[in-house]
Amino acid sequence: MDLKRNTKLNAGIYVLALVGTCLAQLNGWRGVELLCKPLLMVVLSSWFYFNSRRMGDRFTLLVQAGLFFSLVGDVALMFTAVDDFNFLIGLGAFFLAQLCYGFAFIQNILDAGDMSGLLPSALMAIAIAAYAFFFTWDLLPHVEEGLEMPVIAYVGAITLMGITAAFRYRRTWPRSFWLVLGGALLFMASDSALAWNRFRMTLDHAPLWIMVPYALGQAMLAAGALVHVQDPEASGRQRPMPV
Repeated sequence: MDLKRNTKLNAGIYVLALVGTCLAQLNGWRGVELLCKPLLMVVLSSWFYFNSRRMGDRFTLLVQAGLFFSLVGDVALMFTAVDDFNFLIGLGAFFLAQLCYGFAFIQNILDAGDMSGLLPSALMAIAIAAYAFFFTWDLLPHVEEGLEMPVIAYVGAITLMGITAAFRYRRTWPRSFWLVLGGALLFMASDSALAWNRFRMTLDHAPLWIMVPYALGQAMLAAGALVHVQDPEASGRQRPMPV
């Protein structure tokens, strides 16, 4: 058994790291957080790499880069209390992560070369864009001076990720589409909670609202991407999704 590729083993470690991170943040266990939070992306990116390396292409490299920048963002945000500039570093790292995911999904769309399912894709994309617009409209008056443009740029990147995930409809296998779209939406939900908690008001049990959808979203993005590249027809025209 190849432990590096074993999904059950890696999923178990991932869940333990998530539980440890949440408990550490809720109880102020700094050492536990420093161990468990980075472990999330280390385990996920290792599992994705060893399961996808033989199918390595631009799509998988971009997803891997997204996981790497997510790790950088996780580490930076842990040190926000030490220096608030680390919040900007974390924001920048996640900005790059979401661009990588978005470009990976664009690569998928271009490879498929199929215009079917355009209307459902467009409707989902409009819904995602509308949510991002109204959330940002409500949030901006509460954002600290000087952070408005970084926040707007960040929202633009995560919206791009969500929209491009929606446009994979009928351009990949159904399981890959729903995993990736669900992961993107959970990532957006996590970032919404993070922004609300920092700029609007403190959320009760904030680590749960932020970390649980974030960890689930990242896992679904990686798993959905892996389903896409492991399918025998993943590099060409995709099987249409059922209507």
